[in-house]
Amino acid sequence: MIQQKFPIAIYQKPTIIEGFFVILFALIIFVPFIYGIKTKQPIFCLSMIIGIICFKIFNETTKSKFLPSGIIKKDILISFSENGIEISSNEETTEYKWSNLQEIEINIYAYKQRYYTINKYYYGYENSIKFMENGEQFKYRFYIENVDQFKLLKKQFSTIILPLLNEYQNLKEESYLQAQFNFARNYNNLNNDTDYI
Repeated sequence: MIQQKFPIAIYQKPTIIEGFFVILFALIIFVPFIYGIKTKQPIFCLSMIIGIICFKIFNETTKSKFLPSGIIKKDILISFSENGIEISSNEETTEYKWSNLQEIEINIYAYKQRYYTINKYYYGYENSIKFMENGEQFKYRFYIENVDQFKLLKKQFSTIILPLLNEYQNLKEESYLQAQFNFARNYNNLNNDTDYI
């Protein structure tokens, strides 16, 4: 089976200054805009344009770290095999063997543009794997771009990895059921990936 590599997704918390500017820009946009609507003075509605320009400048200065393009780190990759998990970035590689891991929680259910209601969809970076090794807890979020990658990973987990983890008994029981459920989500046939494990 082909070993796929998926980019890691890293959510970064805003600093106090970044949070301050987001609140300031929101006020710049909405307070004059609402005032302009209430008083029927359209000149105040121009605050929307000024606010959008401010947010664009903000995203450029923060290198879009709060947008999907900044969350997905294409230079840090995660891959799964029957031996374990491999994290690789540039020339550095970290391996975790399934047999050494405890309390493994698997949440793999999203790929880019997969619908979960009629008008809402996933971004693809909601997938995660969480585990403990030597008393230290690790959690990795990763990005699945399309349905083909999702189906291949689904097949790999359902035929090789989940039975192996069940054999090792290091997978949380509710996590095993959750992983089975997440792979088999139907969502009223909104997606073309409704085959079950």
